[in-house]
Amino acid sequence: MGVRRLLAAALRPQGAILLRLPGLAGLGLLAAVLLAGCNLNYLEGQQRESQNRWEEAAIQYHLALIKHPDDAEYKAAYERARRQVALDNLDRYKRYLADKEFIKAYNRLVDASRQDPTLAEVNTELAKWTRVLIAGQVKLDFSTPQSVTSVADEIRLAIRFNTPNPGEVLEAEIDVDDGIFFVENLLYDRPDELLTYYSINSIGLSLVQGKTLVKQFTNREFVRFINFRNHVLESSPGPMRFASDGKLTPVGDTRKSLLAGYQTESLRAPNPNPRYRMALQGNRILVSTADGRSDFTPRFLYINKQDRRMLVDFGRYAVKLESDTRRWEVARLPLSENDYFSLLSQNLALQPYFYYRDAVLAYQPAGPG
Repeated sequence: MGVRRLLAAALRPQGAILLRLPGLAGLGLLAAVLLAGCNLNYLEGQQRESQNRWEEAAIQYHLALIKHPDDAEYKAAYERARRQVALDNLDRYKRYLADKEFIKAYNRLVDASRQDPTLAEVNTELAKWTRVLIAGQVKLDFSTPQSVTSVADEIRLAIRFNTPNPGEVLEAEIDVDDGIFFVENLLYDRPDELLTYYSINSIGLSLVQGKTLVKQFTNREFVRFINFRNHVLESSPGPMRFASDGKLTPVGDTRKSLLAGYQTESLRAPNPNPRYRMALQGNRILVSTADGRSDFTPRFLYINKQDRRMLVDFGRYAVKLESDTRRWEVARLPLSENDYFSLLSQNLALQPYFYYRDAVLAYQPAGPG
């Protein structure tokens, strides 16, 4: 019995189904199958395929092909299963997209593209997506009230953004040491002018309470220091046309030439739901507000349509509690060659965002109006 178990364990790949064959006759048949050149991963893949369990079938066919890379039958089976998995992912993508679950939808679409790069519908859909990195820096000096720390299991500084996706509010954590924040966003089939619609919603503390054994939280709360909330856009910049040579340009090189002319703004306690207008003038987006301030908008947009990526650069901010009024105030700070971007650009996972092809748009206040 010990020899039989040893032989079975040696012949069975990890994760494969054990063929339950009786006695020595079963071992003889198993040996015959192996001597005939059959692969247990391939046999298991066939079983999974017969049950329409295509992802599992593709895994087993792939294992069989790894062991016998020149086997035409194994290769055909793997390609057949992989194409079917791609179609299944395309169907799931459509369901997620209909439910506006953009992250899940996009991930399924990318999987389908990887599994079958020839699917025309997948390639058409991929061209409709834009990946966006929102980044900047907030210098915030505060002490957390004891009443807050006593009821929260986790506390973090955070900044929230309004996006071109209707009703979406995105949150990014602010690093307590250097003040840097960044978060990724996905846009699906949005007109170019909507790329300019990002704005700050609020800055404050993100609190989580009721931590469970599986590290989930039953309650979340956001304590706002700075509260712009939802902005009322009365006039958009209109259609955007990009005339570029398609050259891939590092953001860091261009950024240095854009820093001049931006002065430090005074601290102020913003009013919620500001009304504003935007107008496109060359490579500038002029922002008109009642008080002449545009510190809720980004500072620069770096657009790379060919690679479907965009960097939304909000620049640097100071947030402070005014000692007399006990109100939180915010001001946009000037940039420098050694500001947060030099540190952020060392993040290798974000490198594709640090190049652009089409345009750099700079937001500028147009004065009251």
